Amino acid sequence: MNTLEFDSLYLEFGFNRVLSSIHMKCTTGKLTGLLGRNGSGKSCLMRIVQGSMKAESSSIRFNGKTLQGNYIKEQIIGYLPQDNLLPAFITFSQAIDLYSADYRKIEKQLPDIKNFIDRKSSEVSGGQRRFFEALLLIYSNHPFCIMDEPFSGLTPVNVEKLMVILQEEKSKKGFIITDHLHRSIRSISDDLYVLAHGKTYKITDEEQLLELGYLNEL
Repeated sequence: MNTLEFDSLYLEFGFNRVLSSIHMKCTTGKLTGLLGRNGSGKSCLMRIVQGSMKAESSSIRFNGKTLQGNYIKEQIIGYLPQDNLLPAFITFSQAIDLYSADYRKIEKQLPDIKNFIDRKSSEVSGGQRRFFEALLLIYSNHPFCIMDEPFSGLTPVNVEKLMVILQEEKSKKGFIITDHLHRSIRSISDDLYVLAHGKTYKITDEEQLLELGYLNEL
């Protein structure tokens, strides 16, 4: 079982403190959900953990070992950003090679891939592209995968399909996922956190979502 744990994250922009008291833990076999209002710092938190953004301070550990320096190249943490993952000029075939993803598994979930495998990512619909990008990370070799708004732009059918895939694949890697479809996140999460006021709160009771101001009503 692999473990990804992070705390002591501190981030501020000018006099605006964005992150100040963070602690989260994700393990293989569990799907960890992260909720938070717009502007709460979720994307910043994910980028810091993945290694593409610097913070004033942070402690990020993989199986108890602190990750330091440019650890992105170690391919421990895959990251699906809120915006497009793939540059417009990359073909789907090149993307699969780049991420060392399992093409057969992707094709099983997205049969149409064979029709546009050699096309550029900018040449298909946004929904197809987003679903492919999510599959690309899920079926890559990264032990952990952080996904920012993976359901964005997907049809309801593909949202349901992606939820099933995530449940199936969590035995092989750890997932941290945030999305505005909070009911979907809550339904598939084994552990759930809310980011509010720069702090993470582990949710054990739905009433906490009200107390923290994330929901107006359940």
